[in-house]
Amino acid sequence: MLEALRKAVPAISPISIDGILAVATTAAFLWLLVHGYIRPLAIYLLELYLAF
Repeated sequence: MLEALRKAVPAISPISIDGILAVATTAAFLWLLVHGYIRPLAIYLLELYLAF
């Protein structure tokens, strides 16, 4: 299905789906962080999780 979509829309062919998902996830996290929906404790726990 993704190959059919890439053939139909040539503008997104050089961009990988993983790259789009990574940018969207980062943007959503930053939006939540800026608006105060993510508590500092959650960020600390995320740092601990990513450290190991």
